[in-house]
Amino acid sequence: MKESILDSGSTPFKGHLKESSISPVHEGGGKLFELSENSDKIVRIESFDDIKNRHGETPDPVDVAALGSELYSELQNDYGINVPVNFVAGIGPKGDSVIYGITDKIQGKDLDKIEVSPELTEKVEDLYSKIASYYFGRLKSGKPYLADINNASQYVYGKREGELMDSIYLVDTDLYIRDGKVSFYNIILWLAIHMISVERKYGKKFVVARETLDRLLQEPISQDLSDKDLAIVKGIVVKARDYLAGIMPESDEEEVNPVFGYMHFS
Repeated sequence: MKESILDSGSTPFKGHLKESSISPVHEGGGKLFELSENSDKIVRIESFDDIKNRHGETPDPVDVAALGSELYSELQNDYGINVPVNFVAGIGPKGDSVIYGITDKIQGKDLDKIEVSPELTEKVEDLYSKIASYYFGRLKSGKPYLADINNASQYVYGKREGELMDSIYLVDTDLYIRDGKVSFYNIILWLAIHMISVERKYGKKFVVARETLDRLLQEPISQDLSDKDLAIVKGIVVKARDYLAGIMPESDEEEVNPVFGYMHFS
């Protein structure tokens, strides 16, 4: 898989990158760039060191990116979530080894900031049903999964150059991949929390997504977990069910983002 994204150690965009102002959050951070020869693309830079810190020292960052490319393609082709991204390895502007994520530029608004409308409500509800279906599929398959696709702020509602109709696009395509059971159920809890917040904004419950999450939470928990991890997962399942039932925790402390733990793959 390395050959599909590896660029022979070269710098594929040397001299052609300019820092992008498309995201105020990342502006000035040296992470998002545009191609001077092609204004329709956004280039996200992730260093090998950052990817290793996220996934442990064992996986080669090129292997992580190759798997990420496979998983994002599956997310689009099998689940209908628009995520136009390709990865290429090379040398970054600072001379270090990096993974470039090249995405189509979407002209539109962040999904978490856009004004509610009946048309958009239907599309957002459909989006969360697709996300829930994705995770249900990963649970059944036992395959590695994308760990950070649940937040509305990661999506843009708009269109690419030449398109006539607005659609929802996943534009935050950092490489966060996991394969552990505890991390999986934490992400499901995180999905429930995010979705409930989005439901409040749109003034309705996302019935299909809720039904899918309910089915997921009723699935037998893997018996290959240690007693400690099994107890953790059972606690997470109870908490997720409570959230979906409208039972909020007594503590006002915000849940910690569960994108943690190392992925192990060969």
